[in-house]
Amino acid sequence: MEQNTKKSLKGLDVKTFFSKDNLPLLSLIFLALFTLIVVIVSCVALHINVVVACVMAVLEAGLAACLNRIPLWIHGLVFIAQIVCGIIASQVVFMVLMAFIYVFAIVFLFIWANK
Repeated sequence: MEQNTKKSLKGLDVKTFFSKDNLPLLSLIFLALFTLIVVIVSCVALHINVVVACVMAVLEAGLAACLNRIPLWIHGLVFIAQIVCGIIASQVVFMVLMAFIYVFAIVFLFIWANK
């Protein structure tokens, strides 16, 4: 019994986890961690309500999923439009963070689709 657990622990290799085969999983983990950090920073530093920050993060991910297959220059226009909306709403830093969630979600979907 003890030998089976040692063999299974030896099978866990960090080098193989950070390989090209696991790139979609790694990008998903990075996107989730970045989103969590952005929500926490938005609540603590920018005094944004938790519900609003989480809903905006989900909307950014949904927007990225809907606009997954459009040309790259349109993604640039969406990024600029989000920053302009932040200027109009007097929440520039918050919307820039949300725009980066959109960019990372697009990158994740690109990596996932090309796997």
